[in-house]
Amino acid sequence: MVSGNSSTCGACHKPELAFTDGLPKSAAIEKGKFVQRNAPTLYYAGLQHAQFYDMRASTLESQTVDVIRNKDEMHASVEDAAHRLNAEADFILAFKQAFPGMEAEIQPKHVMMALASYVRSLTPFNSRFDRHMRDKEQHLTAQETKGFNLFMGKAKCGTCHFMPVFNGTAAPAFNNTEAEVLGIVENPRAAHPMLDPDLGRFTHNKMEELRFAFKTPTLRNVAKTAPYMHNGSYQTLEEVMDFYNKGGAQGMGLQLENQTLPPDPLNLTEEETKSIISFLHTLTDEV
Repeated sequence: MVSGNSSTCGACHKPELAFTDGLPKSAAIEKGKFVQRNAPTLYYAGLQHAQFYDMRASTLESQTVDVIRNKDEMHASVEDAAHRLNAEADFILAFKQAFPGMEAEIQPKHVMMALASYVRSLTPFNSRFDRHMRDKEQHLTAQETKGFNLFMGKAKCGTCHFMPVFNGTAAPAFNNTEAEVLGIVENPRAAHPMLDPDLGRFTHNKMEELRFAFKTPTLRNVAKTAPYMHNGSYQTLEEVMDFYNKGGAQGMGLQLENQTLPPDPLNLTEEETKSIISFLHTLTDEV
């Protein structure tokens, strides 16, 4: 959907980048400006119970409305989208095939449902890791296997990024998606890093424990989705691992009383970090 034919969903969610855009923060409609946060992958978005980094939308349908309406992203409406789609006979026919109970015209709800249904289809589960887990054939190298064991063990990544989606949606019920307070900094390469000022979930839920809280995203296809974190300030997986290895903001000596990430250093060696990153590359889907 577009605003003045200037912006589409694909502008910020490019298939070749696992439906991200490769930018720290996505470009806004107004030339030279950027939106508040990094564009998340759309892969496996249907397998989480909250959308956006601050979890303000509970469904993909409501997320669609928010993005299209946002003055910095599309500055349009699903009503306008439906109106323009109704001007094309081919679209009307396609929507009638998708929604047999639809009356003469495409309604805004149909636009919302169609977009959300497409995003829900983006769950290929077709990485080397998946094939390794399903088959008897060995698909992971010794280093990648070591990385997985470290991920689930010493590095404690698996305590927040739950299998099989490697996001914050926990088994066995899969009925809740978690958020964490990590203490992301504005610039991890600065001599004296400062906390990123984005308040996360606190912006919409005025609870002190949610200050700086952000949804735990999927790590699937993470090798394609740099830069990382909600502010896109971490350029490489090595920088991300260094952040966790230090114990987040508190481990770096910053004041953050409600940090949920343990502040103790992980004491990962350089070789162990490389092994974990090697494992993360096995989560890239082949589609």
